[in-house]
Amino acid sequence: MKIRLHEGWTKEEQRKIDAYVNQLDLLDDQDRTPLEAPRFRGAYRYRCWDRRCRGHEQGLLDWEFVALQRRLSHCSDEEARDELKKKFLDMMCAPKRDVAFYVGNQAKRRHVFSVLGVYYPER
Repeated sequence: MKIRLHEGWTKEEQRKIDAYVNQLDLLDDQDRTPLEAPRFRGAYRYRCWDRRCRGHEQGLLDWEFVALQRRLSHCSDEEARDELKKKFLDMMCAPKRDVAFYVGNQAKRRHVFSVLGVYYPER
């Protein structure tokens, strides 16, 4: 698993966030809060069941990954990274688990898939 610091929103991502925040709502007059960039980005590197597989690397978009980061806000980067790996690699992808990734793509990039969630029941 790769975990690296999030470099912040791209200009395109920030433009979409700003458009959402500034959009008027006829039924709700409360201010909208802009989406905060997470502290880290994560990606799984793995080989699938295909014998010819040379490996995959897919970004992790699981909400639990971001929620755990927020709970670890008091930790140093190294401590937070270790805790994220402990849960999303050591625990979820342990040999005793039968791991499956929920993946999805975007209409804009149909050939690029991201991990949206992890299913990890015991074997």
